[in-house]
Amino acid sequence: MATRFSASKLRIVILGNSGDDTNKVLKSILNCENLSGQKNGLCNIHKSEQAGRRIRVVEAPGWDRTSIQPSAENIKEEVERSVSLCPPGPHALLLVIPVKISEEPSTNEITAAQTHMELLSERVWKHTILLFACDEGVGDCAIKAHFQKAKNILDNCKGRSYVLESHAKISELFTKIEDLVEENRGEVFIPQPYYELIQSKTREASGESELRQRRGSLDNPPNLSKTDSEERKETVEAPKHKNSEDINIPQIYTWMGIVGALLGSVAGAEHGVVGACIGIVCGAIVFFLLAVLTIYIYIRFYQSTRNTQ
Repeated sequence: MATRFSASKLRIVILGNSGDDTNKVLKSILNCENLSGQKNGLCNIHKSEQAGRRIRVVEAPGWDRTSIQPSAENIKEEVERSVSLCPPGPHALLLVIPVKISEEPSTNEITAAQTHMELLSERVWKHTILLFACDEGVGDCAIKAHFQKAKNILDNCKGRSYVLESHAKISELFTKIEDLVEENRGEVFIPQPYYELIQSKTREASGESELRQRRGSLDNPPNLSKTDSEERKETVEAPKHKNSEDINIPQIYTWMGIVGALLGSVAGAEHGVVGACIGIVCGAIVFFLLAVLTIYIYIRFYQSTRNTQ
């Protein structure tokens, strides 16, 4: 039987239009009536502990629910920045759509929600749950109408949704989040700047590896004078003469640095954004030095083994 996702820490980002609906969601998740979050720019950071699990919730600033025009630059910047306030990234993003007892679902509202979510890149839908925050007394017909209106968003996030009503059990929402993380195999949403950096480093490492292979083929052109039996013999014996230079050292350094940076950001996140940044630098340096030491020991061992042959 597969092991169900269970973590001592859970990171969530809540996004939606301006209004009291995100506060309703926050109070339910944090299980409190009086919110006392920490202000960080236009975002709010809330912390709680439930059932032995430490929860960090980032509330992004809301946008105009009726306008399909882009928000002011500072709102867009803060929406993009919100996912970096819980490094190395949130486990889940909750997109809040209000369901009002006296209002019909608005096409502009749904369009605005989709537009602002995609500021975070198309990858965001893989980690998103659409949350319908219902007013007291809202009927099933109104909820179904909102589901139909938000069909495109539901398709983007593979139908992941939750209806938050006054009598809803918040444990069911946490189950939805756990299912999402399990579906993503524990991967978190990496903010776009970090994602682009990782992609760039991966391409560089891949290019260096390909260049090294091409140089190797030019340095060792095929000997056309050899007989077929000699070539087969050389192919069989080739692994015995493997050179330590075949190790892709730059790629090892790159990946160890990336892993160190991610682990460092997690360790430093307890001290805020500054701590996370310091953790990234320290983690990258420590893991880089560890890679240098490991490769040095390997090469020395390899050379001593060759000398004894």
